[in-house]
Amino acid sequence: MSEEPFDLLIRGGSVIDGTGSPAVAADVAVRGDRIAAVGRVDGGALRTIDASGLVVAPGFIDVHAHDDAAVMTTPMDFKLMQGVTTDIVGNCGAGIAPADEPVRRALEAGFEATVLGPAPEVTWRTFGEYMLAVEESRPAVNVGFLVPHGVVRTCVLTRERRAPQPAELAAMRERVAEGMAAGALGLSTGLIYEPGRYAETEEVIELAKAAAEYGGVYVTHMRNESAQLMEALAEAVRIGREAALPLQVSHHKASDPANWGKTRESISYIEEQRAAGLDITFDVYPYTAGSTILAAMTHVQEEPDPEMVMVASVKGGPEFEGKTLGQIAVALGTRPAEAVQRVLARDGGAVAIFFMMDEADVERVIRHPLCMIGSDGIPSPGGKPHPRLYGTFPRVLARYVREKRLLTLEEAVRKMTSLPAGRFQLRQRGQIQAGWFADLVVFDPETVEDRATYEEPRQYPSGIEYVIVNGTVAAERGRQQAVRAGRVLRRDQ
Repeated sequence: MSEEPFDLLIRGGSVIDGTGSPAVAADVAVRGDRIAAVGRVDGGALRTIDASGLVVAPGFIDVHAHDDAAVMTTPMDFKLMQGVTTDIVGNCGAGIAPADEPVRRALEAGFEATVLGPAPEVTWRTFGEYMLAVEESRPAVNVGFLVPHGVVRTCVLTRERRAPQPAELAAMRERVAEGMAAGALGLSTGLIYEPGRYAETEEVIELAKAAAEYGGVYVTHMRNESAQLMEALAEAVRIGREAALPLQVSHHKASDPANWGKTRESISYIEEQRAAGLDITFDVYPYTAGSTILAAMTHVQEEPDPEMVMVASVKGGPEFEGKTLGQIAVALGTRPAEAVQRVLARDGGAVAIFFMMDEADVERVIRHPLCMIGSDGIPSPGGKPHPRLYGTFPRVLARYVREKRLLTLEEAVRKMTSLPAGRFQLRQRGQIQAGWFADLVVFDPETVEDRATYEEPRQYPSGIEYVIVNGTVAAERGRQQAVRAGRVLRRDQ
């Protein structure tokens, strides 16, 4: 009796397994949601993909996503079409759970919709209930979760600018522990945003200890990424050491021209701390512009050049989108600072793009072996989002591998697959191995390229031929398929 055919056979590709090892010519067979065999595979299959001239790699893992709502309410095409099969949400202390009454009111008012994706109906209160709601929505990609400090703090203290009382800190700790017990991967902070910026270091240490008790990681948008970069990094290191858990520095950068080049010092310090026993890593997005809420400008000491700030999305204000603050100020006949207030008066959650980094710093960070890739994309339902939402991973392959030769193809794939899978304890994902989950991407290394631009950001990349999520072909030759094969990934599942 002949053996049952494979469900899928990817034949004749150049397999990059995700570990950093050299590519090998091999077939990859899939049965169900698992990789059944790698090598020379004999036997039949219900479907065969000819991967001649193409690379077969593990599906990409976006370690820094803000798709907390979008994973429930959108087909996640902007991630799936660039080869992303797993999204880590809850970054920068922002999210949509737990949803105690103060958070629930904000969510029902649509406050987070411009940042975290189109808002779903809020049917949960605890973090575990939110994870179940995501599971029931049948996401198109796999989703892992961080417990967001800013949301936890809002649950207990709303937006009050003070340290918590002992009972309040205990209540915050309880919410972190609940999320971790439900399977969250760690705790995140956004210490430049409200309400995270009101938290003292000791508060964060205590909450990080709660995550540490469950084997979680501490992920931080640090308190400063410009003039006080080193002081902020030292604070993050202190939190990691005193809470005794791994540290992930989000979107590592040196912002503003006066600070360009500081990544030499910051990376040296990270290496020293790692040598001294701290498990510290970091991530980066491959652009010299960042993006966040425009309101963040109201908290900085020095205002950026108004021509270096582009408004991306404003609910009810499309006339502002795609224009710099300088252009908006001229159109309104006012100063740039007043223009910011006018835009925020229209939409307090308006999102902007900030041209603030130096390419040399980006390259220094991206090529470091401890660095992984995160998009930091903001899934605004309207406007002109930063092109990283659609183009991050193909951009690394096109710009930093093929064009600049800053990375080998194998090293770039490692940064997008096994390195993040190991950091976030995503078991049996991030590598092409028999028995592991069949999250795969098939791409053309000669034509893969990001096509999203600041002017026209909503464009899919070229060269991503197939994307397979848990054994199911989810995208094929530039077209998303009508399947939602993603899963909720719980810590140590």
